[in-house]
Amino acid sequence: MSLEIIIKIINSAGLCFDIVGACFVAWEVVRQFEGREFRGGVDTRMGVTTSPRKTQEFSEWELNKYRKMKLGLILLIIGFLLQMASNWTFLFS
Repeated sequence: MSLEIIIKIINSAGLCFDIVGACFVAWEVVRQFEGREFRGGVDTRMGVTTSPRKTQEFSEWELNKYRKMKLGLILLIIGFLLQMASNWTFLFS
C-alpha cells in the first residue's frame, strides 16, 4: 500500500470522527428536556416557601447531555488532529 493511500485513509478517518463528533454536539444542543425541571417553591396549602431544586430526573438528563457533548468535542479534536497529521505527513513525504 502506497503512502499516498495511507494519507488519504487517515484524512478520511479524521473526517468521519469530525462528522460523528459534530452530530453528538449538535444533537445535544437542540434536544430539549421534557419534564419537570424544578421542585419546591410556594406551597399554598401550608403557606410554606421552599427554594426550588432541580429534580433527580432533570439532573440525570443534564449530566447525560454534558457527557455526550464532551464525547462529541473529544471526537472533533481527534478528527482534526488526524487531518493535520495526514497533511503534515503529505508535506514531509
